[in-house]
Amino acid sequence: MSSLPTIPFDDLLKVDIRVGRIIAADPFPEGKHSTHLLQIDFGEKLGVKKSLARLAPNYEFDSLVGRQVLAVVNLAPRQIGGHRSEVLTLGVNDAQENVVLIIPDGETPNGTRLY
Repeated sequence: MSSLPTIPFDDLLKVDIRVGRIIAADPFPEGKHSTHLLQIDFGEKLGVKKSLARLAPNYEFDSLVGRQVLAVVNLAPRQIGGHRSEVLTLGVNDAQENVVLIIPDGETPNGTRLY
């Protein structure tokens, strides 16, 4: 039996997860946990947003540009060092506790909402 708390379905609907395309990935050496500064294009309606993510060692900077990812776009922004993280890029840990990005299975228009 799981002891996880349950939430009403309406609470889940408050979380806005969208597809975006990484257009830039730069090092973020001053981050305690974050290693990459991403700029993600969520399409015409939402535009480009910044995300700080802990992606080392699984992802090289050049390999990220052009890749689509999923991100929570309606969290309050967080100031991390000299940068403001505007969205939460989603990932899970692999067997070595390194982050693996959550990505769409096929090409999807930027800004498409997860449902």
